[in-house]
Amino acid sequence: MIDVVAKSLYVAEKQLNEAQIQYTVIVTRPTRHISGLTEDCFYVIRQQFHDGVYHLVAAAKMGRENVKC
Repeated sequence: MIDVVAKSLYVAEKQLNEAQIQYTVIVTRPTRHISGLTEDCFYVIRQQFHDGVYHLVAAAKMGRENVKC
């Protein structure tokens, strides 16, 4: 099992594609507009593995996190 939590979505997708593992991605967004939201930088905040498919939840970096894309 590959752990992709806290990795950028780009890196997570690359790892899963190289391992030829199916996955789905759900992107979460805040209910209010926040000016610091960086749309081009997503990272994985949750993963579940069910029936041979990884189900990932990703969120946009908002400037406070130390995650680099």
